[in-house]
Amino acid sequence: MFVLKGILRAETQEKILIYLLLKGSGYGKSIAEFYDIPQNPVQKQLARLEQDGVIVSELIGKVRSYQLNPRYPFLQPLKDLLKAAAEAYPPTVINALLVQRTRPRQAGKPLVSAGRTAKPKK
Repeated sequence: MFVLKGILRAETQEKILIYLLLKGSGYGKSIAEFYDIPQNPVQKQLARLEQDGVIVSELIGKVRSYQLNPRYPFLQPLKDLLKAAAEAYPPTVINALLVQRTRPRQAGKPLVSAGRTAKPKK
């Protein structure tokens, strides 16, 4: 779903910006996995958005984490536009973005993610 066609360069940019707006921060692999798209276009668009000053990143260990740039001059209008675009997305996508895990998983509990079940290691 590409709601902001004509405003943004690519559908991937829209997905990245909505992800960062609703989640607060994220990294390339998690964004690609969430939308089930290849990681390479996500990384390219993250680099382009960072170069344009729309997002900023920081290195946390070996992982580069991205978030919306709080110093971007048009941050509030961008957020308003993204919120309006997010309303066109299916509620299941928005709810999945808003759910944030705040505590560690119980030891031995199976991982259930996007229809996949991982068996606990013995």
